[in-house]
Amino acid sequence: MNHVIIFAHPQQSLNQTLLDLVVSTLLNNGHKVTVRDVYALGFSPELTFAEKAAIKCGDVPIAIQREQTLIQQADVLTFIFPIWWTGLPAMLKGYVERVFSEGFAYQISEDGEIENLLRHKKGVIINTHDAPRTFLDSNKVFSSSHHMTTDTEVFNFIGVQPVERLLFSSMEQASADYIHEILKETKETVDQLFPPAV
Repeated sequence: MNHVIIFAHPQQSLNQTLLDLVVSTLLNNGHKVTVRDVYALGFSPELTFAEKAAIKCGDVPIAIQREQTLIQQADVLTFIFPIWWTGLPAMLKGYVERVFSEGFAYQISEDGEIENLLRHKKGVIINTHDAPRTFLDSNKVFSSSHHMTTDTEVFNFIGVQPVERLLFSSMEQASADYIHEILKETKETVDQLFPPAV
């Protein structure tokens, strides 16, 4: 299978370790992997009014065309990022706004119906969060807006089938044993979802 991993973290972190683990596991299982690190790419997160109007008219900038081509060719889209302020890091939010644009990821009909344009793809989300899980589950953080931006609803909107969402909390004071368990669960999940081709 062809995997595109969209990664967002500005420095060496557990997220980078998770990315490396997912990539190595997929490659060892015989899958093709392309990583789009939005920070390393220097991808501008700013969606201007002029660009939005141009895209609507079919005039898509080259940088966005490149990302859209890779995504269109993918069988699986995986997002790896930390949850900051209940949502996506700004760099990733801008990537989604610019790349998953109308006419590419979705279409709005004349009567206002949404047509998903990225059907037949699978989606995986891997998140980290500094706060304890009990705090997150208390609804102090996980609002409806959070689910729209960091949970599987973003996949549902564009037609991608969500197959897994891993959320690792309490990262601020994570012990070595806890990190070991996180890496173990991540590898086991990737192996289960995307085993070697027979």
